[in-house]
Amino acid sequence: MGGTSSNHFPEQTLAENYIDAVVIGEGEYTFKKLLEHFLGKKTPLEGVGIKLNGKINILPASKKSVNLDSLPLPAWDLLEDVDRYFPNKKHNALPISTTRGCAFKCGFCHNSNENVKKYLGCYRIANPQRAIEEYKMVQKLTKNKIDIIDVGEDLHLVSEDYAKRFCDTIVNSGLNLKWSTAARYQTLNEEIVKMIARSGCIKILLGVESGSKRIQEMNNKIVDLDKAKKIAKLLRKNGIFVTNSYILGHPTETLGEMNRTLKFIKEIPADENLIQLYRPMPGTPYFKICSEKEKINLPDRLAGWAGFGVLGQDVNVSEIPKSILFSTYFKTNAIEQTKFWFNQQRFFVRHGLFEDFAKSFIYNRFTFKLREYLNLRKK
Repeated sequence: MGGTSSNHFPEQTLAENYIDAVVIGEGEYTFKKLLEHFLGKKTPLEGVGIKLNGKINILPASKKSVNLDSLPLPAWDLLEDVDRYFPNKKHNALPISTTRGCAFKCGFCHNSNENVKKYLGCYRIANPQRAIEEYKMVQKLTKNKIDIIDVGEDLHLVSEDYAKRFCDTIVNSGLNLKWSTAARYQTLNEEIVKMIARSGCIKILLGVESGSKRIQEMNNKIVDLDKAKKIAKLLRKNGIFVTNSYILGHPTETLGEMNRTLKFIKEIPADENLIQLYRPMPGTPYFKICSEKEKINLPDRLAGWAGFGVLGQDVNVSEIPKSILFSTYFKTNAIEQTKFWFNQQRFFVRHGLFEDFAKSFIYNRFTFKLREYLNLRKK
């Protein structure tokens, strides 16, 4: 087994009798060695947790980190019916990965988990040309037109130098591609905004998290709020759809601090305000605060994490009264998601995404949450 639970709780994961081994951190080299081990070869193991002679053994991290440029491209050709992933006749988006990890360690984020830091390795960037190569490969496999690259990273535009390299690669490809990205306000400036807009960027995700300076410092994510407003205004002026993310209910957050966040949401331009309740992420600095203050009850078995932080099972780890926190969250989300739906429809029309425009009347966040709620009721 691999993934989040294996990284956060390798011992607890291995305690289940149906799990023989876990990969902690990167899997490309480690998983191959693990397979060789189970085939009876005397292969030295690193970066795994494994049961040996009935005992759980957690082995040190691998000394070999993955070079992203040396990896083969994802095997899209092994997927059955690849066209179902690109259902529109044109204007489909291809999800790709161009970096790994994050250069920052925010207090709430999985990237600040102790095992992730120890086993995953440093932040790495692949040559932007890989994105073009992957696009060309996938476009040959599907009958429908792909002309949007969705760069789904924890952190994509890490610096002006890399932004220029990525933008130049997109433009020089001659493919007339549009693309979406994720960044931080502190890594953006006016030159980068103009640069990414010229090269076809149509959408960007940026984390604000809180309007409170104290929360920002505790979270290790300082956002210059005045600069953020200027950058957001400039992004939208250049036709880029702006999504700002926020968290309500940070550990130790007060009602006054939450209200400062809500006030800032009204002050900064955005097409979407993505608002979440804080959900404790194991092994992070935030999680440690919650545990020390006995704000959460930890599951004693792997299966217990399945419902941890799921809709309807949220916990309040802040200093805000529970009724106020939850009612504010749901009320604010109802308003902001309504605005987002209208902004998204305008975005679809502006970029000729008419099939997505039509589908959004049936599949959107409101109908998704309704289906999710009804499924919970059935259970």
